[in-house]
Amino acid sequence: MNAGTTAERVYDSLKRTLAAGSFAPGARLEPARLALELSSSATPIRDALNRLAGERLIETRASDGFHVPALNEIGLRDLYRWNEVLARTALRMNHKSEPPGRDHVVPIDAAALFAMIAACSGSGEIVSQVASANARLAYVRQVESNILDGAADEIGGIATAFRERSISTRMLIQQYHKARLAIVPTIINVIFQKTF
Repeated sequence: MNAGTTAERVYDSLKRTLAAGSFAPGARLEPARLALELSSSATPIRDALNRLAGERLIETRASDGFHVPALNEIGLRDLYRWNEVLARTALRMNHKSEPPGRDHVVPIDAAALFAMIAACSGSGEIVSQVASANARLAYVRQVESNILDGAADEIGGIATAFRERSISTRMLIQQYHKARLAIVPTIINVIFQKTF
């Protein structure tokens, strides 16, 4: 296996593991241990960790290495609000009449929904920022889906309104985020209970 293939495999594996919530918030990520688990040398592990730090999926601490970001209510509220700003901005910039490659396909999750909306903005920067927010919210969305009833129907409703270019799309996106902001303390408690 060449170095490029190993680096991508390690990066993809670590990103999936983070999205699954396999590491507790605040946990230290040991490159040597990860190298053993992923059958890799330490160099591709460190490269992947640095790349993930650049994407804000992990953080580096001076003289203490790599850590999973510690999630708190303020940070989660900020992230939800940022996601809403991105979605609303993408809606205002919407230049394409139909979601690209998504004819008659209902997004199956929030990440797919917001990526679809971003793609129609015509802005590479919006697409990139939505992808980053989606990655940072991946584990939280798993937790929220266990707390909120009807999340799949809600996503389908937003997607339908968006495809129909309904003026209700903005309101539905606002309601989506308002519902999640209301349960931030519960989400944090569930995450804390699962990890400690």
